[in-house]
Amino acid sequence: MDNPVTERTPLIIAAEINMITYQTKKILLAGAIEIGRRLQEAKALVKHGEWGKWLESVSYSQKTAERLIKLYQEYGPNFSDGFDTSKSTSMSNMTYTQALLLLGLPAEEREEFIEQNDVGGMTTKKLQQALQENQALKKGLKTIDSTISELKNEQAKAASMPTNPENVKAEAPSAGQPALPTHNLKTEHDPDAHIKYVEKCDACCKTIADTFFDLTTALTNLAHIDQNLKEEKRKEANRLIEYMAGTIKEWPPPKKPLRVHS
Repeated sequence: MDNPVTERTPLIIAAEINMITYQTKKILLAGAIEIGRRLQEAKALVKHGEWGKWLESVSYSQKTAERLIKLYQEYGPNFSDGFDTSKSTSMSNMTYTQALLLLGLPAEEREEFIEQNDVGGMTTKKLQQALQENQALKKGLKTIDSTISELKNEQAKAASMPTNPENVKAEAPSAGQPALPTHNLKTEHDPDAHIKYVEKCDACCKTIADTFFDLTTALTNLAHIDQNLKEEKRKEANRLIEYMAGTIKEWPPPKKPLRVHS
């Protein structure tokens, strides 16, 4: 009995075209890497100043040639064309366009990104989005660290402002808490000195408020990318803020009575 012939449908044809397109892009990447290898070899042999002229013989601009050489340098050693199973299969599944997009990452980050993501199965748009999220994550972490650092600086500034003209010395903080500066403030004889300090307090409060807004914004953005990292940074910021709140609750610290030894 003859096997039934599968009916040709637009969906089947589209799937075949997409598969051929994907395979063609993989072949293009393999070819680009091999061309890059040969271009690098030729560049080392061509006399100084004649590289651009030599490229005319292979119809490549210097910009394109450098891109192909870069592809070879970054992917060549680990690229498998499907026959060499000793090399990375994750890279062999990439297309030419995907490989170019990933050149924007440092080598170590690129390798980690490829291992954590199904790059070969991504469309160009999805890969671009994933790379943007990766950059946003790093930027978010950097922003949070910077914001916490600013909060610490503002804490130190606020702690250095006197509320009375007497000399004050901060108590030593407990273990694990940020150290406060030592205050050695002399009595102000200027009758308008309070105006200067009120303005300074207002300016510090505004800076703290602005910095806190930046912190919450960064945490919100980070929450959409990595909940664990967001929570880690939130706890770190919360410890600092709680310590600041506890410190400013009674400032300057009350003077301790002198002990008289008989």
